[in-house]
Amino acid sequence: MVPVTVLETLFAKSRDHVVVFGPTGDVLYRNPVALERALPTDAGSRGEAFEWGDCSGATIRYWYTAEVTPTDDGTLCISRDVTAQKRIEDRLRRSEQMMVDTQGVAHLGTWEWDVTQPNATWSAELYRIYALTPETYTPSYDRYLALVHDDDRQRVIDATNRVFHEHVPYSHDERIRRPDGTWRWLHTWAFPVLDETGKLTHLIGVCQDITDRANAEIALQDMNATLENRVAARTHELEAALRDLESFSSMVTHDLRGPLSVISMAMDLVVRDTNLSPGSTAYLERCRRAVVTMSSLIDDLLAFAKVGKSSLAPVELDVTALATELVAEQRTLHPDRTVAVTIAPGLRVTADPPLFRLALTNLISNAWKYTGKATAPTVDIGAADGRLYVRDNGIGFDTDEAAKLFTPFTRLRGAAGFTGTGIGLATVSAIIQRHGGCVAADGKVGEGATFYVTL
Repeated sequence: MVPVTVLETLFAKSRDHVVVFGPTGDVLYRNPVALERALPTDAGSRGEAFEWGDCSGATIRYWYTAEVTPTDDGTLCISRDVTAQKRIEDRLRRSEQMMVDTQGVAHLGTWEWDVTQPNATWSAELYRIYALTPETYTPSYDRYLALVHDDDRQRVIDATNRVFHEHVPYSHDERIRRPDGTWRWLHTWAFPVLDETGKLTHLIGVCQDITDRANAEIALQDMNATLENRVAARTHELEAALRDLESFSSMVTHDLRGPLSVISMAMDLVVRDTNLSPGSTAYLERCRRAVVTMSSLIDDLLAFAKVGKSSLAPVELDVTALATELVAEQRTLHPDRTVAVTIAPGLRVTADPPLFRLALTNLISNAWKYTGKATAPTVDIGAADGRLYVRDNGIGFDTDEAAKLFTPFTRLRGAAGFTGTGIGLATVSAIIQRHGGCVAADGKVGEGATFYVTL
């Protein structure tokens, strides 16, 4: 018999479908008429089959199957062109591998059950999801139910019964137990397949391992429950703090204002005594200033306390007109001072009128106050980059201390020569924060300050 390697070489040259080779490899017959003479005479003679072709890269250029059988005259080689079939097989093989890879990436397993048979067919990925092997586990409905969590089993039975009796597909989550005792969350789809008479013949389904997602949802639920408890506790604390603040406000209003009023009246009566010495009069004047300062502090504390309690009713405000009004008030309160004020036209915001008026009043009065030592005091009220600003050329502040500006009762270095309680800017910050905005400050010692308001 001619060796296969020789036949491949000869066949590559002839490319005929039927060829008869002589004992030395010569082509004896090529046409179909000669096949009768070339057929084996011995019924027991055994042929030899092989495939050959050209597969360049990912493309099959040509492919043949060949069967070689010895004859009396030599060797019969029958070949078939299976290039198209080979290409289809190759595409199917690639598609199957892609499907297997995709199932692995998505943790998707498939199954099929001929309802006339006791057992089902599982994909390789479904075996991996269950941590089982085809050698150790034969899938069936009863054995599958035994793996389902007790709390989920009845739901699975009910869904399966609906598929059998009503032919309704189902989709639900369930938990299954692996051989090592661990539980996995699966989302399962099942679809009925009916014959032409409407009779159920098969069930096909898909199972996706959603354990990571389910665990994340459980963790999120636990976190939400913990957060709700923390919010409830914090709300209780805030309510208690508000009650304490209301008590403090009531105490400040009644228990502090009353004694201060008595002290002020008593000092006025004493001052009317013309027999007082100059030294006594000076002491009484110091006491009177202290009472005024204490009254101002009480007013500021009450205003600060009301910021968090008052409800918001935002409307569109003409900031230009409001600033003009507040500047006029400052000129009335301080008729001995001349301050150059610039107010930009068309300034508008949406804010609660009483609270925003209080905030802008504090900013303008601060600018007015801290320009008291300036040779040519100026105050500029305008807007830039979506922010309102109040700028002055007063004493300014050290940028390292900027964070302290909005802290209650904190006064910066250089402000000792000016009256104040240290509550004004803290009130401004609280008001703007109530509106969902923020306040920022920029300045330099001896060169003034700018306060920015973002709503």
